Amino acid sequence: MSKIRVAINGYGVIGKRVALAVGTQDDMEVAGVCDVTTDWRLRPWLSTGGKLFAADEAHATDMAKAGLKLDGTLRELLGQCDIIVDCTPKRVAASNVTLYREQGKKFIVQ
Repeated sequence: MSKIRVAINGYGVIGKRVALAVGTQDDMEVAGVCDVTTDWRLRPWLSTGGKLFAADEAHATDMAKAGLKLDGTLRELLGQCDIIVDCTPKRVAASNVTLYREQGKKFIVQ
């Protein structure tokens, strides 16, 4: 049986907890984490070997300049997952719903 690939959009307090919870499940795996920050907060995730994605090209440029190793953008992450858990602030999450629907992805907005 293949594992359910879960993407996490937003790696703040809640996103970190979702990643930990998914990682403890036998039938799930974290496909990747998406965020916008350029500071130290994403380095622990990268140290696990996890994939990191930027919300968009503009954030990708800033994140790469900060020395973060990226695997692409949110759109690319959506191509690598079965479901996405959106842990971004509610206004951001509401605007992401359109993209998730366009891509035909199941999603959870926290």
